[in-house]
Amino acid sequence: MFDLQKYELTLDHNSLLLIELELKTNNTCYNMQLVNYTIMEKTNGYAVLLLLLFMAIGSANKPNTHQQKEKIKLLYVYDPLCGWCYGFGPVVEKLEKNYKSDVDVEIISGGMIMGDRIAPVGNMAGYILEAIPRLERMTGAAFGEPYKQLLKEGTYVTSSEKPSVALCVYKSFKKDSVVSYGHTIQTSFYKYAKDLNNDTLYADIAKSFGIDRAQFLIRMKDSTYLNQAHAEFKRATALGVTGFPTLLMKQGNGYVKISEGYASYESIEKYIQKEMKSAAEKK
Repeated sequence: MFDLQKYELTLDHNSLLLIELELKTNNTCYNMQLVNYTIMEKTNGYAVLLLLLFMAIGSANKPNTHQQKEKIKLLYVYDPLCGWCYGFGPVVEKLEKNYKSDVDVEIISGGMIMGDRIAPVGNMAGYILEAIPRLERMTGAAFGEPYKQLLKEGTYVTSSEKPSVALCVYKSFKKDSVVSYGHTIQTSFYKYAKDLNNDTLYADIAKSFGIDRAQFLIRMKDSTYLNQAHAEFKRATALGVTGFPTLLMKQGNGYVKISEGYASYESIEKYIQKEMKSAAEKK
């Protein structure tokens, strides 16, 4: 079926036949450009019109072979205060870059350090300092001396809340490079010991991503994004996420777990390629 929305037909001797057709079939629009024909005889003009209509109907009834393929949808559940997430972020970024046309990645915060878990970093300093060499060796991530000194001093207190709010604010401005923004927050902390309790840190990072700094600071004070961050925490819990990082894949109305904890790029890529192959075989 199609709708002939507009046409103009002049059938005088040696005049131009101007036809503009717009066809609509389901959710796809087919547009025919303006076509100029020199009409030598009036009867030939009608013949051309009929021919064009039959061509248009034929085009409308043909299946659309250029429909956009459905992408694999991944959900990356991270926490800004998770050192293993700091190591895993570049894996997800690389996956996004190399499979841009095949994979969509959504990132949410898990709320790892909230409530009674909020405490001076000194409480976990020994464990973290002992784990850093192994983490660096496995992931390639680098933890800076300023961060190690912060641990040894032991008095610094922060939580997952504010950096998670910042991630939600970032998403209100941009939909791309969200994983990169989250990883940059972590780099500022784990490498340079920047203060995660300071709103200006997040605004300064956002500015490097092309976002207006002043507007970002305004939204950091808006309770909308605080509520969004807490909604992400609840979503992570509802999905059964108990450790970070966790990578999930959309399947039907739910998600299946690809990895929990750090995983190499090669292992994730292998899984994605397997899913792509399986989807192609079903077509």
